[in-house]
Amino acid sequence: MEVAPLRLDMDPILLALFALLLAAAVAAALAKRFILDNSDFWMAMGLILADRKRYDKAARCCERAVRIYPFYVHAWNNWGLSLYQLGRYEEALERLDEALTLNPDLGEGWHNKGLVLEGLGRVEEAEEAFERADRLGVG
Repeated sequence: MEVAPLRLDMDPILLALFALLLAAAVAAALAKRFILDNSDFWMAMGLILADRKRYDKAARCCERAVRIYPFYVHAWNNWGLSLYQLGRYEEALERLDEALTLNPDLGEGWHNKGLVLEGLGRVEEAEEAFERADRLGVG
């Protein structure tokens, strides 16, 4: 079966339908590219997955957000928190330290760092981190 070539003298309704389908295909391709390159999308996915306790996938989404936008403080923080939930304390501490380097006034970051330090048995440092979080209004 041969496909008939597109002709400009075709039925106007068929031409309009073809144009709509072409526009939809282009829009879908652009939307897919926009989503895959959007750090906010990956951060949102990470939050959803963390809420569902799928911390490994949440960590990967936060990592992807950070790779797209390295200054995304909350993505660094949530990446660290997801790693903490997985028991990967040293890695979590590195991510949280990066978040706190970018924003030393991130109360959630100090609180999460306290959790990680507590998990590592570094109780005095954990207490200092919790105190700092309290001073920043997170407790």
